[in-house]
This record gives sequence, structure tokens and C-alpha cells, in this order.
Amino acid sequence: MHNHIARLVFIFFILCNANAVLAEDAVDIKFADLPDAVKTTALQTVEMSRISKVTRISDNQTVKFRIETDKVENSKNFIYRVVVMADNGKIMKLTQEVPYFTLSYPQMQAIEKRYPGIKVKELESVETRHYHVLAEVNGQPLKFRFYDNGAIEETDDGQ
Repeated sequence: MHNHIARLVFIFFILCNANAVLAEDAVDIKFADLPDAVKTTALQTVEMSRISKVTRISDNQTVKFRIETDKVENSKNFIYRVVVMADNGKIMKLTQEVPYFTLSYPQMQAIEKRYPGIKVKELESVETRHYHVLAEVNGQPLKFRFYDNGAIEETDDGQ
């Protein structure tokens, strides 16, 4: 029995450490420290005066950069736009807060039908850039997403 508990503790320790290894490492940096390609794309995508936070993210031997912009409305600051880029300046994900009324009327009706009495507090438009890859390894089907920064995300459904 004691051996069994020791094994479980050991497995738990290994899994916790594996999680730490697989986790992202995020460090806040200055805009000036960005690679030139990222700076160029950022300046085409966001207003320099609105940039509130720049983060360098290392994840599984890949590097990406997250740039947040703020907007003031009713005397409150809130995140308005978030751009995630690969180190070559390619946009991987663009998130922007948008007004609820930008949805089409049928879209609003579908939401309100599913969630009667809903009061939408925030709506974000999210765009991601990646490739869907359908392949075979040793005769077995394989589906994954391949991002511009080299990150790979396996999928079961190919979406």
C-alpha cells in the first residue's frame, strides 16, 4: 500500500512539472524591444498612442508577441484591441471589441432565442491566422493547425 501511494505521489509530481514545462512564459517588454517586422505590422494595425501593454511569449520553442491597446469610455479604461504576432510580423490573432449592433439582425435573433433575456456586456471580433493541415503518418490520418510562428496544434475534427 505504501508503495502504491509513493507511485501516485511520484506520478503527480511528474505531471505537475510537465505542466510547468509546457506552460507559456510571458514577459512584459517595451515596444522598442520588438523585432522590426513586428513593429512594422503593429504600427499598421494599432494606434501607437493607444498601446498599453506589449508582451513577449515563449511557448514550446516558439516566440510570439501580444500587443494590447486601451480605450477610454465613460471614464473607464478597457482593452479595446489585442494583436498576437509571430516574430516575423505575421498576425496570428486579432481580437477587437465591437458593438453588439454590428451583428446582423438574424444573428442577434439566434442569440436571443437561445438565451432569452440576455444582456450582452461585451462582444469581441476574433480573427486567427493558421493553416489547416490534413496529412498521413504511417497510414494514419493526422489533422492539425500550423501557425505562422511554427506552433502546431493537433485537432480531432480538422477545424
